[in-house]
Amino acid sequence: MIGISFYLQDPHAETQIIHAANLGVKRAFTSLHIPEEKGELVKRMIMLLKLSESYGMEIHADVSINTLDHLGISKFTDLWPLGIKGIRLDDGFDKETVISLSKVFSLSLNASTLNEDELLAVLGGVEPENLIAWHNFYPRPETGLEEEFFHEQNRMFKKYGIPIFAFIPGAGSKRGPIHEGLPTLEKHRLMNPYAAGIELFQHVEGVYVGDQGTENNLLEYLTAYKNQNILTVRAESRLLQSGQYELRPDVSQDVFRLQNTRVTANVEPSNTVARSLGSITMDNDGYGRYRGEVQICKRDLEANHRVNVIGRIIEEDIPLLSLLKPGQTIKLIID
Repeated sequence: MIGISFYLQDPHAETQIIHAANLGVKRAFTSLHIPEEKGELVKRMIMLLKLSESYGMEIHADVSINTLDHLGISKFTDLWPLGIKGIRLDDGFDKETVISLSKVFSLSLNASTLNEDELLAVLGGVEPENLIAWHNFYPRPETGLEEEFFHEQNRMFKKYGIPIFAFIPGAGSKRGPIHEGLPTLEKHRLMNPYAAGIELFQHVEGVYVGDQGTENNLLEYLTAYKNQNILTVRAESRLLQSGQYELRPDVSQDVFRLQNTRVTANVEPSNTVARSLGSITMDNDGYGRYRGEVQICKRDLEANHRVNVIGRIIEEDIPLLSLLKPGQTIKLIID
């Protein structure tokens, strides 16, 4: 599942919602207790929720005990007729309130802070299939989750059959006031957001873009991966054409081998230099019937007079190589 995030004082929220909906994204997250947000928040919220509803998009909102005062409403159930169908509870809610709200909303628990005793207390009144474990995002650099802690928390929720959601930073514009990205994992803050999303999909059911920015085809690439198992990688090459290729189902130690790339025509030796991680190569006539086979290097390899170096994966997309699977469809975008 892929979701976006929009915020009440983002002037481009409408454009973002429409763009995501047109790509088939049907989930969105918003926060209803951001201290920096001021003004006619309820009016703005109603307008954005109506727009989302018109595109069939389901909205989950982050709420805290301060949300009622922040929006000027009397009780949380007032959010339901406004179009909020799911709420994510920040810290500070007692068991009785959680159970009561679960009868009205799709309910998400804070997966980053909840311990097992607290989870068991909630499960005393709410069935696990009615819950989502949803991790925080972390605006301030150096405060995102440590990876092993993230996995420990996930193991706890998986034990009880509760689906897990988490955030990746946006591509392009970042939410203020810090503008340093909104990831769940600190390791993802400066990482290619697309690679961060593909990595998260190995561990959680829902990946949401925390920031409002989805530039650089982020949503297009994520939906192609989730819906069609196509992993998109950008590259530079003087010979290779943009297009889709299939990886072999068997796994080689040193290279990814692209199927159906061999040729019968001559491939003269050229640029037979040392191959670094991410190099794109083509076997030349020296390898006989293998001539034309295209490979991507998994690690640094020495020069081979039978292998031409014809391009490389761009540096920002190198992390994607570790996420490729046997038989994967890979879409190469050649600059």
